[in-house]
Amino acid sequence: MPLTKFYGKFPITWRAGHLEQEIIDSISNTLKISHANMNCVVASTTLRNPINLLFEDIKNLQPDLTVICALSDPLNFEYENLENIPGTVIPFGYFGTGKKFDFWALACLNFFRQYTFQELQPTNFKYVFLNYNRKPHNHRIKLVELLERNNLTQYGIITLGNSKYTIDDKAEDYLEYGVNDVFNDVGIPNDIYSLGRLDIWKSSFLNIVSETQYECTPHAFVSEKVYKPIIGLRPFIVNGTPDIYIWLKEFGFDCFEDIFPISKLLSNDPIDFKFRNHEIICEVIKELSKTNLEELYKKLLPRLIYNQNLFYKHANNQKNNFQVHC
Repeated sequence: MPLTKFYGKFPITWRAGHLEQEIIDSISNTLKISHANMNCVVASTTLRNPINLLFEDIKNLQPDLTVICALSDPLNFEYENLENIPGTVIPFGYFGTGKKFDFWALACLNFFRQYTFQELQPTNFKYVFLNYNRKPHNHRIKLVELLERNNLTQYGIITLGNSKYTIDDKAEDYLEYGVNDVFNDVGIPNDIYSLGRLDIWKSSFLNIVSETQYECTPHAFVSEKVYKPIIGLRPFIVNGTPDIYIWLKEFGFDCFEDIFPISKLLSNDPIDFKFRNHEIICEVIKELSKTNLEELYKKLLPRLIYNQNLFYKHANNQKNNFQVHC
């Protein structure tokens, strides 16, 4: 019986695009053996816009089994779309149901710059926070605007594409770390697989993670951004959907709930979340600006090391977990 593959739209010259194709191929090879007598489809949703065209192509094939993969990019459809696909449908990747698979944990394991413990230790905490933003998505702009209104930009380092906020990074410094894996330039190098300038990293305490996904959905998309502070031994708070915390907590990561009031974000009211998230980040910065950060870091260091160790265990589990069990 035939097996049809629909790859995502990340170019294969990108590391993430190549890895995604490897995963699609691996799942397909498994199904060829385990479901040799069935008409199977394996499809990536990455940059499929409009997504309905992909679903129409799948329906026309009348498959017995379809594996829908949400891997290197957030989902842009509702679960109801899956109900219109004939046969058995298995969601794989960044889904709230189905088989969860953490693509970006594996990508970081494979491609992220390797650091020694000493390289990650702070020299001083000149900056309370570090908030890197490349694409100027609305939720990132809104946070920066609130930081400005609260006179909090003085406590940190901020970058934001197409704005005055930059540290004048040079693209050629990130040739090994994904700078060319991008469709458009917004004035900030696309530094996917490193922590950026170590002089800044070693001088910063809190990492404000500017995640890709902000809207509350039944599924959380977790990019490399949230794993940077975990790899880099820093506490973090997320400018993104609260489902990211739920995803991390499910795999055992410490989200520092005793220090940062993220429990206020884990309500069932998405409107309350959108109203409160940026305010809570500002509250955290205000409190940290009055805190002995060196002492707090010493107290947190065992937990930061725990998170880092757990990341490598978690990422290696993904490496060994391409299989889809039907």
